[in-house]
Amino acid sequence: MNELKHYILEIIIVVISISTFYILKNYWPKYFESKGANQATKEDIGEITKIVENIKSDLSQQNELLKAQLSMTNQHKLDIKSAEREAIFDFNKQKSVWIYSLLRFSFYKYNLENFKEIGQTVLDYQKRQYEYDLAAAHLALFMYDNEFMELKSKLIIEVIELDKIVSGTTYDLYHSFMKAEINLNIEKDNITEQSRIRFNLNEELLTIVEKHKEKAINQFESVNNLDIQMRELLFSRLKILETTTIASNNC
Repeated sequence: MNELKHYILEIIIVVISISTFYILKNYWPKYFESKGANQATKEDIGEITKIVENIKSDLSQQNELLKAQLSMTNQHKLDIKSAEREAIFDFNKQKSVWIYSLLRFSFYKYNLENFKEIGQTVLDYQKRQYEYDLAAAHLALFMYDNEFMELKSKLIIEVIELDKIVSGTTYDLYHSFMKAEINLNIEKDNITEQSRIRFNLNEELLTIVEKHKEKAINQFESVNNLDIQMRELLFSRLKILETTTIASNNC
């Protein structure tokens, strides 16, 4: 009886051993393969995630760089437009100062005591023309279309002609005062002759003034007509700048 039990126990052990062997043989490798595959999948996902994050970071940096470059470009354009606007204002100012100083030239502030100051007035006109030339050269950096350049040339020709009229008048005044001063010194002891010299001086001055007014008024009409056209052209340019500046700010 004991032998039978022992025999049965051995059979059971053999069956369990065989079963365990087959289980280990068939399922254990698959288990490790599955575990390895799962681990590999996790590693792949981690690597892909890292790549995606790097790409996102690079794209973000490139986007910020493009934004910065665009901002700098827009700011550069705005700076240029601002410089052009200032150049237009300065050109119009220097042009107007030169023209109206010529138009408002006063004869009546000069007499035998201060007529030598006329030379300084001529220098002042030359300075105003120089300042106008500088402003015109500056504006030419921005405005160099045919319409502007042709109108500017016509205007400067007419203003120079007006300048010649005023300058010619100042020389005539200076000459008359100088001649009278010399004659008065010669006749300093002759009161009657001095009176005659002063009377002749006044007559000469009146003739010079009337002659100047006639020439200056006619010439100023030519200057003023061209100046009106120039102001309209400059105003039109300012409106274009205003429109483009608003558009740039909205970008």
